[in-house]
Amino acid sequence: MNLSKKDAERIARERISGLVHMARKHHEMSTRYLSIAENIAKRMDITLPKEIKRAYCKSCKHPYDGNSRIRVKEGLVTVKCAYCDNVRRIPYRAC
Repeated sequence: MNLSKKDAERIARERISGLVHMARKHHEMSTRYLSIAENIAKRMDITLPKEIKRAYCKSCKHPYDGNSRIRVKEGLVTVKCAYCDNVRRIPYRAC
């Protein structure tokens, strides 16, 4: 059974969204779920949406939660991970 590229991408996106949803529920397995989701995206050459990319730390793969430090200053949103202390700077433009 051969799937078209469009169908394969749709299935991959469904699996990625399911894994991200599971990572938010089960914090002890979140690192594993997010790693699998990233690998699926790489394999299928899919860019993850900004909402998913910015929801977790890139270095330790833990989702940002209430313990993460978020600061807004001069065109930057700075997020500090509560688990590994990695700092992520996200530029923004004020409207």
